[in-house]
Amino acid sequence: MHGQAVDFVNSLRDTHEQAKKLLELSATKYKGKVDTKRREVLYEPGDLVWVVLTRDRMPAHEYNKLRSRKIGPVEVLERINPNAYRLLFPEHIRTSNVFNVKYLSKYHVENDVPDSEANLLLPGEN
Repeated sequence: MHGQAVDFVNSLRDTHEQAKKLLELSATKYKGKVDTKRREVLYEPGDLVWVVLTRDRMPAHEYNKLRSRKIGPVEVLERINPNAYRLLFPEHIRTSNVFNVKYLSKYHVENDVPDSEANLLLPGEN
């Protein structure tokens, strides 16, 4: 029995190593595909950005599907991590001020053309 137990343990160890290698290979392939769509965006404190407010960010009584979803320009206060930023909102915006980078876009002063989806908030404006 002792020899069979050793063979079983070795077989189990080999199967485990093979599964581990296949999982690592799969994760590498997945990461490669996902990274092609990833955009590296870094904002510095003081930068102005547009913010997209999603339905889950608004109180139920304030949500209206025809209302503008982009607000800004809003000032970046700090970078929490490469994907999250803390923003300076006017007092009447009652939502968390931490946003994922996918909901932010750079505010360009020279392209200050009214956007049908945007609600222009001038800095310091309530």
